[in-house]
Amino acid sequence: MRDAVLALELSTSLGSIAVVGGGEVLFEASFEAKRSHNALLFGPLGEALQVVGNRLRGILVGTGPGSYTGVRIAIAAAHGMALSKQVPVLGVSSFLGCVDDQTFGVVGDARRGRLYLAEIRDGVLKEEIALMAPDEAPQAMSVAGLSKWISCDPGAPLHGVELVVPSASRLALAGQNLRFDDPPDKPLEPIYLEGAFITQPRKR
Repeated sequence: MRDAVLALELSTSLGSIAVVGGGEVLFEASFEAKRSHNALLFGPLGEALQVVGNRLRGILVGTGPGSYTGVRIAIAAAHGMALSKQVPVLGVSSFLGCVDDQTFGVVGDARRGRLYLAEIRDGVLKEEIALMAPDEAPQAMSVAGLSKWISCDPGAPLHGVELVVPSASRLALAGQNLRFDDPPDKPLEPIYLEGAFITQPRKR
C-alpha cells in the first residue's frame, strides 16, 4: 500500500528529511550545514528510502523562501528520487513546516536593509510577499491582523516574533492530504522574494 510521503526541507542551515505514513512519523533526520547541504544529504536520504520501502506515494519539497542553494539541492534530489521510484513530486512553502497553526504571519530578512512579510491563511501562502523597510514592518503586521508571527531567521528582528525552524516532518504530515496524483503543470522552483539582482560593470 502506497501511503507514505517523503519530505525534504533544506531552506535553512538546519536541513531535515522525514517519512510519514498512516499519520505517523516513520523516519526523521536533521543535519546542519553553514554553506551547503549537498555533502550531508545523501546518507540520511538513503536511510529514509530504506524505511519507506514500497510505501512511497510521493515526495514533498520545501520551496522556501530561504536558502537558494539549499532549496535547489532539495528539488534536484527529489526529482532524482521521483524518476527512480516513479512517484510524483510536489512543492510547498517551507513556512508550512514551521508551526502547527494554519494561519500566521512570517517576518524575515530580505537583505539589502529590508524585511519581508508573508501571510499564511488556512494553510496556504498568499502569493504576494511584501518587502519593506524595518520601520514599516510593525504597522504592516498590525494591518494584517494576525495573532501569531514567526521568523526563520536567527534573532527575530521584531518584538513578539517567535523564532522557529521549518521541519520535514511537519511538511510530510501536511503532505499526506495533498493530491499527488494531480501534480501542477509548471516546473518546481524555489519561491523567490524578488527577481535576480544583476550588478552592472563599472565604466573605465
